[in-house]
Amino acid sequence: MNESLSAKDQTEKVPISESRTPETERLLEMYEVRDAILNRISPDVVSVIDIERFLQAVVSEVGRRLSVDRCNIITPSTDGGFLVSHEYVADQNLAPGTGLNIPPSLVPVETIRNYLPRSRHFAINDILTAELPGWVRTACQLIGTRAVLIAPFVVRDELLGVMALHYCREPHEWSDAETRLIEWLATQVTIGLQYSRLYHEKEKEVELTRLLLEISNDINMRNDFSEITEFVINKAIEQLGADYGCLAVLDAAGEHLHFDSLRARRGVDLRKVVEARYREARTIRIPDHPVVSEVLQQGHTLKLESPEQSPVSSYLLTHVIKGRSALIVPISAKQRTLGVIAIVWVSEENRFSDFDVQLLNGISSQVAVALEKDRLAAEVLRLRRELNDARAGERIIGASQKIQRAIDMALSVADSQTTVLLQGESGTGKELVASLIQANSRRGGKPFVKINCGAIPPTLLETELFGHERGAFTDARSKRIGRFEEADGGTLFLDEVGEMSLAAQVSLLRVLQDGEFTRVGGNEVVKADVRVIAATNKELEQEIEAGRFRRDLYYRLNVYPILLPPLRERLDDLEQLVTFFVERFQEKSGKRVTGISDRALKALRGYSWPGNVRELENCIERAVIVAAGRQIAEEDLPEGIRASAQSGQTARFELNLPMTMEEIEREAIARVLDMTAGDKAKAARLLGIGRKTLYRKLEAYKLLEP
Repeated sequence: MNESLSAKDQTEKVPISESRTPETERLLEMYEVRDAILNRISPDVVSVIDIERFLQAVVSEVGRRLSVDRCNIITPSTDGGFLVSHEYVADQNLAPGTGLNIPPSLVPVETIRNYLPRSRHFAINDILTAELPGWVRTACQLIGTRAVLIAPFVVRDELLGVMALHYCREPHEWSDAETRLIEWLATQVTIGLQYSRLYHEKEKEVELTRLLLEISNDINMRNDFSEITEFVINKAIEQLGADYGCLAVLDAAGEHLHFDSLRARRGVDLRKVVEARYREARTIRIPDHPVVSEVLQQGHTLKLESPEQSPVSSYLLTHVIKGRSALIVPISAKQRTLGVIAIVWVSEENRFSDFDVQLLNGISSQVAVALEKDRLAAEVLRLRRELNDARAGERIIGASQKIQRAIDMALSVADSQTTVLLQGESGTGKELVASLIQANSRRGGKPFVKINCGAIPPTLLETELFGHERGAFTDARSKRIGRFEEADGGTLFLDEVGEMSLAAQVSLLRVLQDGEFTRVGGNEVVKADVRVIAATNKELEQEIEAGRFRRDLYYRLNVYPILLPPLRERLDDLEQLVTFFVERFQEKSGKRVTGISDRALKALRGYSWPGNVRELENCIERAVIVAAGRQIAEEDLPEGIRASAQSGQTARFELNLPMTMEEIEREAIARVLDMTAGDKAKAARLLGIGRKTLYRKLEAYKLLEP
């Protein structure tokens, strides 16, 4: 009985074993693989915060356990296509695919994003025999696959990526067990990705709150709105990795938007990548820019990811700010737009995240609070911008080596007490450099008194400089203080110092030596703490030789000489200067002149500019007024400039040999002087020698006029 039962049991067990089909065996194998994979990746699921490690563990374990040639994860890339981000390869002879980018031009991205989220898997047993769209076959060949099984990672109809199993050399018929396994794996990876996303979102929320709290505390420690502006722009640039940024404040009437000077991140030289008109503090008139008006009215954050994104993006990135991408956030309070913050990337296109927008919106809200909290500070900033525009001509325009050298020297000496001598032809900007030195010195808030020594008769110059006592001369009915006393504690700018009389030079020397003087007609010694900046367009050394200037005074003034180059020696700055003056005078005249023609610019370059930048300024003002079109044409320029361009400044003369080299040189100099009508600066340029060299030769050859 027992034996029969035992035999019966044995006979019953055999059919069970024999009833296992290949499909059943494969399914059991898949369950074992699933359990092994789950045990292998569970530690990584727990620490899914390290999402990169988790995904690499998945592809490695799946690929090894299933004995496929390749297992990879493909995710959306920043350019709109797809990227092989993680991969397992069984055979080292197979080309690695990690980092392979499938561009949007190769695949219909929208089709994939619309189709895959609605399917659980997608299988191809053999790309050579299957009926496939051309782009699918091309993508498979690009990856290097023969048979592929794909399952998507989907969260709320959003495609986060796909997992793919590949056989690269042979076709493969994918079983139901393999299909169910990859669907299950895709579900597990999707859970991991979702968990990681939630974790990082919370982490970003904490980081955002911390940053905004830190910024708020720093803002509250500052009283000056300019300091707040500088701080928040620098902070935004640092956090977002931008190239530069600026803040613009809307005036009370809502007609002008005043842009502050740009703040750049460390290592970015804006002079090389952004034109001067975008770098400088400036004002734009809202009615002239309808796009800006619309942006301000809407009051929404703008994500300008490239100039090609839209007409609005193209206009703003070309005509208002300068870059390839930007975030523009309004500064709003009580349903009113007060201005904007613009953060810009010069050469990089971007896809901005929600974190980027939230951070800048948070900063904008705090700036709005600061503006509302202290409207007076905002009004001061606005008035400074308007004053800056009103005095726009007082900015030094130019990036050439010579003018930058002069600016660097001026800034180096600015915060010292050293006497400065500015040398250069008339119209080269000596007064601008003097203002630059004063503004950047510790005397910046003290009096800055200017006097043109050449415009005051010699008999009155001493009175103007040092003052006079009552009764010192006829009509001196009361005591008057001079410019030195006015400038006490500050700076005195003596323009055209070479025109001073010898008597006035003696008194000036005493002030420079001892810091004291007496008023005309008085005996009282007056002390004054004054820094002197002198300027001249004369060669003072020649004036000394001629007995018209004191040598000891020259040595007192020439402690720190700065030579300003004439315009003809920095023609690289000409176009920048022209652009600046065109913008300035079109606003002043109300005419819509936006530029200058190439022929007109060529004519300006061919002119010698004896009056330097001042002459150019007058020339452009006249041209803007007479211009008939949107650009300054050659015929809008003064006759003298056009004639100079047409003549080409060439001349010939004959020599009667034999002649010595000295005689030839003397003849050449004399002929060039005749051609330039005695303009020695122009003659020196045509001869290719320095002005001082020309004067020495004129003296040696007795060609100087008595």
